[in-house]
Amino acid sequence: MNPCLHIFIVAFIILSGCTYLPQSVVSPYRGDDTPAGQCADFFAALDQAVKQAGIRDPGEFRLKNYPYLRADRFLASYSAEIADGAAFDDWVKRLQLLDQKARFFEIANLPPKSVTNFYSETGATAIWEKVVQCGDILKTIDFRDTDQRQKLRANVRAFDDYILSRRILGLYPITSMFVASGIYRYQSEVRKSFSNQPPPDWQKIRYVPAVSNHLQPYPSDILQTAGRDAIGLPEYSSNDQRVLFDYFAPFWEVQTEGDFDRIGAPFWTADKNPGIDTNRTICFRRFSFTRFRGEVLTQLNYVIWFPARPKEHALDILGGFIDGLIYRVTLDRDGQPLLYETVHNCGCYHKFYPTDRLQVLKNIDYAERPLVLKAPSADPDAVRMVIALKTRTHYVKSLYPVPREMQIAGVSYAFADYDQLRSLKYSEHAHRSFFGEGSIVAGTERLERYLLWPTGVLSPGAMRQWGRHAVAFMGKRHFDDPNLMAKIFQRVDSP
Repeated sequence: MNPCLHIFIVAFIILSGCTYLPQSVVSPYRGDDTPAGQCADFFAALDQAVKQAGIRDPGEFRLKNYPYLRADRFLASYSAEIADGAAFDDWVKRLQLLDQKARFFEIANLPPKSVTNFYSETGATAIWEKVVQCGDILKTIDFRDTDQRQKLRANVRAFDDYILSRRILGLYPITSMFVASGIYRYQSEVRKSFSNQPPPDWQKIRYVPAVSNHLQPYPSDILQTAGRDAIGLPEYSSNDQRVLFDYFAPFWEVQTEGDFDRIGAPFWTADKNPGIDTNRTICFRRFSFTRFRGEVLTQLNYVIWFPARPKEHALDILGGFIDGLIYRVTLDRDGQPLLYETVHNCGCYHKFYPTDRLQVLKNIDYAERPLVLKAPSADPDAVRMVIALKTRTHYVKSLYPVPREMQIAGVSYAFADYDQLRSLKYSEHAHRSFFGEGSIVAGTERLERYLLWPTGVLSPGAMRQWGRHAVAFMGKRHFDDPNLMAKIFQRVDSP
């Protein structure tokens, strides 16, 4: 073998795995003979047990020196501006809640033997209680003065989901020109085929949300009366959340040629492989927030899964096992939709559908031009949106409204919390996340990863966990970037 080629292959194998993986974080009090030291030792031991089991949750990012805190992109965006006092306290509280939630699922996914060995008295319940207790103890002593608080601000950051070493090795400045050409052709085709009208007659299944059209209170009342914490984040009751999700739930219309086009629920098969159960029609939902022109706006995320995007032929680089889509509605301050978006669960094919309240900025600072289409002009209180998806590829063909009171025959779908995917029944006595430690759903890799690896995206085309969606091959862009919307749009009444 040519020596240069050999070096290239070895380097690719070594560097191709260099992406963010959740790391164990150690408190500086570890080893101290104090309550803080005992708590630091507890977190270190728990992290070791989780690491050995291979079940570290990758959705949020660990923070150096703070094993009881984690950050997402939204909370990390406040690190340089959060003031001392109530705002700082609420910010830390939210960072702690992210860690507690992640640890809840990691503990639930620990093998029974590991739970017994780690904490033999009362098992997982006692471990969880100590997570909360020890987090509070360490938090009390970690932020007693201004310097300590500033150290945290400096440590809170979110990693991007692009692998620099791949871009260097793949001669990104050159290869990106070929990628850009493909993106341009794809976007041109989408603009020609997309419509705000119902698609032509096709064999389809409509999926209808199992909700009432007469919900109280109205979304406008919920958003305008919601309390806010010291950071400015809205705080909704569980009933308010349910009403919002129910009110804006879409109809899914899927051109159907086989079981691969049927919406289902992720599960672990008897032989411990991921699968989609099409006998359970579930739409998963997740709250998020965005920062737009000095305001924090609420986002509703609806996530569906399909068993596959079937290959057209053996060399089809886009087809493969399991497919899915996220539909996101960003609500304005008065409870009306401001922006709709769709993206596949791989982070691919991200599309924006702004309402009449938004206009595209003249100058957009993204290397890859966002694909902006158009939302239909309609009164959201009178209509419900229909998302029409093509067979096999599940590309969005149409986004169009139908009267809210219209009786539409179809398959009824139920809702479930997206976080349930972080701990699914794996065997008779064990649970496991649907996502691996690198955020990828095992077995969903596509052949396109061999062509697009120089873009720096980990396994392009593979299904991945919320918080880890890179949505551009040119430059960098993330679906959960809290400033994403502000970088592309402004209000129509803005100067």
